[in-house]
Amino acid sequence: MHKTVTGLSAILLLSLLTGCCGEFFRQGSDVVGLSAQPNNTSIQPGGTQQFTATGTFSNGSTGDVTGRSTWTSSDPAIATIDSAGLATGVAFGSVTIQANCQCYTAKNALTVSSQTVSLTSITVTPANPTISVGKTQQFTATANYSNNTSSNITGSATWSSSDTTIATVTSGGLATGVAPGNTTITASSGTISGTTTLTVQ
Repeated sequence: MHKTVTGLSAILLLSLLTGCCGEFFRQGSDVVGLSAQPNNTSIQPGGTQQFTATGTFSNGSTGDVTGRSTWTSSDPAIATIDSAGLATGVAFGSVTIQANCQCYTAKNALTVSSQTVSLTSITVTPANPTISVGKTQQFTATANYSNNTSSNITGSATWSSSDTTIATVTSGGLATGVAPGNTTITASSGTISGTTTLTVQ
């Protein structure tokens, strides 16, 4: 009996370690973070909106995982979404579009209305800051929409540094100075991006 319980405990532990991400030991392609774009958009009934998912991998890189994600709509009577992340408006209302990839989930809002709202630009702040080597700078990404509204998308934007030997930036927009010089910090959502220059001294 003791051996049976021990065996079941081992199987349960192994399933907890491997069941979620499918790997006992993490590989470079394992997803350790997920974001989806765009957020807070609006389409008309019958209109479509392509959603994309960006994964942060265990080796520190990022990449498109739209095809690897499972997409769902909180209310298919208002908007549906297919396996490729293409949402279609059905009736007036608001839904949550959810992407699932391995252990991780990203949720974005979609409204179906008579007015189509799209992301027009992204503003990255603070503008052109300066930090010392080893210090950090938190950046904020603000999405600007076609109906003159805006929202904070710092957590869902995809962040990058043009020169990681000068400064790195995390998936949450936190930059760290590595060596003296200038680098461009970019926040993007789909095909729209915003930039600022970070100086490290």
